[in-house]
Formats: sequence, structure tokens, C-alpha cells
Amino acid sequence: MDNVLKKISKMGDFTFSYNPSILDQAKTVSATYTGVTVREVLDAIFGGIIQYKTHGNYIILTKAPATTKAEERLYSGYVVDETTGERLKNVSVYDPLSLSSTVTDASGYFQIKIDRPPSDLFLAINRQNYTDTLVVVPNEKDGLLRIPIRISKDKIVTLADSVGEKVKRFWKTKVLAPQTFNIENITDTLYRKSQISVFPFIGTNHTLSANVINDYSFNIFGGYSRGVQKFELGGLFNMVLADMNGTQVAGVFNAVGGKTNGVQFAGLANLNLDSVKGTQIAGLINFDWNSSQKFSAAGLFNFTHHESRGVHLAGIGNMTLGTQKGGHIAGLFNFSTREALGAQVSGAFNFAEGSMAGAQVSLINYAGKEVRGAQVAGLLNVAPRRINGAQLSGLFNYATRVDGVQVGLFNIADSVRGIQLGLFSFFAKGYHKIEVSADEIFYTNVSFRTGSQCFYNIFSLGAKPDSFEAENLEWTFGYGVGTSPRLTKWLSLNVDLTANQIVEGNTIEAVNMLNKLFLGFEIEPMKKLGFTAGVTLNGYVTDTTYTRYPELFTDYVPEIIYERTYNNTYNMKMWWGAKVGVRFL
Repeated sequence: MDNVLKKISKMGDFTFSYNPSILDQAKTVSATYTGVTVREVLDAIFGGIIQYKTHGNYIILTKAPATTKAEERLYSGYVVDETTGERLKNVSVYDPLSLSSTVTDASGYFQIKIDRPPSDLFLAINRQNYTDTLVVVPNEKDGLLRIPIRISKDKIVTLADSVGEKVKRFWKTKVLAPQTFNIENITDTLYRKSQISVFPFIGTNHTLSANVINDYSFNIFGGYSRGVQKFELGGLFNMVLADMNGTQVAGVFNAVGGKTNGVQFAGLANLNLDSVKGTQIAGLINFDWNSSQKFSAAGLFNFTHHESRGVHLAGIGNMTLGTQKGGHIAGLFNFSTREALGAQVSGAFNFAEGSMAGAQVSLINYAGKEVRGAQVAGLLNVAPRRINGAQLSGLFNYATRVDGVQVGLFNIADSVRGIQLGLFSFFAKGYHKIEVSADEIFYTNVSFRTGSQCFYNIFSLGAKPDSFEAENLEWTFGYGVGTSPRLTKWLSLNVDLTANQIVEGNTIEAVNMLNKLFLGFEIEPMKKLGFTAGVTLNGYVTDTTYTRYPELFTDYVPEIIYERTYNNTYNMKMWWGAKVGVRFL
């Protein structure tokens, strides 16, 4: 076996990388192969006990899992041109029922895992310029599949060899592949009542997300879909290829390629390539290429290419290249190339090329006395006395007393009757806690909570004490948010959501995220001292292509209640845990 691998690597001008202990190097191999791929040779000589993947000029050999779930089955093979026999790359292969999918590699090879396959599995094979093909794979079928497909004269698309098309081709093949190939290859629109995803194309709709219109869409970090009919929620971002109807909420940004009809909320940006009819609220920017109607609010910037109708609020600027029909309120500038029919309010300048019907009234907002209404700025809002309403900014809000809401990266006040939303929020008579805690993985954790009991920010550090003397300290840092409604004078409920990166030494080379949902109670037997305890739902996300992770479970190995590898790249393990701690201040 050792000589066989040396001979193959020499003929192919590449290098095998593997642990010698996983192979019987003294095994004798006697076979002849002509005109086949290296994968087919390895499949034959190893018989499925070894799995392999490429990295640069290396083929990495690892021991295949001993067993797979009884309800799962792995299918693999090649897609070829029926006429020439050429192996075809970038071919979409998917199961229409489960939406499991993959795309063939440069050698025309595919591998797809199907949950609970029927006795006769139907696989859909689609590629641009080729006839859509549906093949039946019997459940008892073993070995590599060979699937021929035929060129369709009706589907042939000629691409002009222009600079624009070269850029487009590079974007699609290098940046968005394989999802772009599914969009090009599969012309059918698929519908689902609901979907849940962790990242784009890692979820219940798999890599067919861009072909599916969902009624309800829930994205833990971010998601991508063809359309939304009713409601979509994203922890960080939402991306929709076509139309969005209903309500869309994201922690960072929403992006819609078609029409938007409804409400958009985003921590930083709302981006729309067609018209918008409804409400947009963003911490940084609203971008509408066609037209914007009704209401749009952004911490920094509003842009409408064609026509704006309604009220636009921005921290820095409003720009409309068509007609403005409504109010523009900005921290730095308002810009309209045609008529401005409404209000323009800014700290630096207003511009209307056509007629102006309304008021032109800032990068910085300052109110020396009481404010009733809203302060909207790109950088800074200052209210030395009381504000009864809202402060919205891209960076910083300050008020002595707030009866309402503060939304910005940094929020400072003396007293608040309402809520502060931002990266860091502080008011003198608010909720401030230093917590020292331990959980089943990290026994030494320190966190700082600031804001209000209704909504607070969490900044945390943790470490394993047994690694203090080690060469590379195993530690963690993270951020989160939480709420702590008071049940009695001395008892509060705690609900926290945190995300922590685990680090060994001082380098971060791969995703190594420990995410926690904490549900517990805080008991305060005396002022400025409290004790907390509760349960945690843990989600540990790692990159399967990275092998130098430190050992996470050194003293205690929890019972894994869920584990899955998404798209053969990211693995998630989930388990129940617990946390206890003491709080000061």
C-alpha cells in the first residue's frame, strides 16, 4: 500500500497527507487502471474505509466514520456529457423532497447525503445549457453513479466576451459558487411554509435556499432566500433575491433584490434594488434603487435613486436623484436633484435642484432645554436636560433624563424611563453588574452587564484554570445581550444570549464559537450582592477543515443532544449545561 500511494502521487504530481496508523501499509495491491480518476482508484483500493479531500496540492486521507445513521445514506458519482463523455463541473444535484443538494467539482464528481431515502430515490440533475434530468436511484444501489445529461439547444446561452461578463463570471464562479449554479441551473421556484438557517445555505433549505420562497424565515446568524411572504428574522442579516412582502428584522442588515412591500428593521442597513412601499428603520443606511414610499429612517444615510415619498430620517444625509415628496431630516446633508416637496432638516446643508415645498432646517444635534419628539443624527445627540421621545444616532447619544428610547452604538444618560439599544449603554441609575461565574466548560468567567433590566449588554472573559500554567492558555471572550425582569423585590428572572470565541494562546485561526442561551434566576439577599444560577443551552460551532482545535471537554464530557455538519464545513454540537455565579454592584 505504501508503494501504491507513492506511485499514484508521483504520476499525479501531488502529495498524500495522512497518519500512517490509519492504513495497513503492508497490504498488497494488485490492479490495473486506465482512464479513470484518482478518486475512483482510491475508492477501489480502500473499499470505503478511508475518506479523502483535497487542499492545494495535497490529498488528505482520514479514517471514514465507522457507521452512519440508519436513516441517512451517502450517494456519490459523476455527471457526464451524454455525447462526449466529458465530466461536467458546476452541475446542480439535489433531492426535490428533502432539498439536500450539492454541486459537482472540477472532475464532475458529486457526493450527497440523503436523510431517510425512499426505496427509489429521485435525483434532479440541472445545468445551464443542458436538459433538466430526473434519475431514479434504487436504494440497494452501491458504488459510484454515472449520470449522463444531454445538451438542450433551447437553453444555450451565449456570453459576450466583454469585461463586464468576465467580472460577472468571476463573481458567480469564484465568489457565489455553488449557490449561483443552482440559481442558473434550476428554473423552478420552490415554496416552503417556513425555514430555519444558521448561515446562508446552512439550514433546512440547504444550498437550494436561493430557489425557495418562504412564508416565515428565521436566521440565527444570517440567511438567503428567493423570497419572503410574511415574516423574516435574522440575528445578523437577511438576504432576499426577489421580493419581500411582510416584515423583515435583522441585527445588522437586510438586502432585497426585488420589491419590498412592508416593514424593514435593521441595526445598520436596509438595501433594496427595486421599489419600497412601507417602513424602513436602520441604524446606518437605507438604500432604495427605484423608489421609496412612506417612511424611512437611518442612523447615517438614506438613498433613493428614482423617487422618495414620505418621511426620510438620517444621521448624515438624504439623497434622492428623482423627486422628493415628503420630509428629509439628516445630520449632514439632504440632496434632491428635482423637486423637494416636504421638509429637509440637517446640520450642514440641504440641496434641492427643483422646487422646495416645506422646510429646510445635522451631523450634530444639541438641545439646551427639554426636547419633545425626536433627535436624529449621524454622529451625536446631546440633551443636557430631559428628552421625551427618542434619540437615534449612528454613534453616540447623551441625555440627563430620557423618557423614551435611545438607539445608537453608545448611549449615556443619568436616568431612563424606557429603553436603551446599542453596543454599549449606560445610565447612572441603571443596571450595572459585575459577574464572576463558572459553567461546565470554563470554571473562571468574568462579565460586565450594563443597561437596564429590560435590556442590557454583556461583555465577557473566561478561562480554564488548569491551563494557567500551560504554554498556551485556553480562554474565551465574547458579547451578548439579555433581559432581567424583576419577579419580587429580591428575585429576578435572567434570559441571556451570548456568543464567545474560544482561543488557545493569542492566535485565532478558525471559527471556534461557543454560543449560550441562559435561563436562570438572580437572588439578591442584600443590596449590591446577588447570586445567580440556571441552565444553558449550548451550541458549539467549529470548522471541520481546521484540525488544531484545543480540547474543549477536559474534565467533563456533556451528553450531546444534537450534532450536525453543515455543507461538510461547519459542525455544530448542542448540549444542556448549567451556570452559577455571584454578582456585585
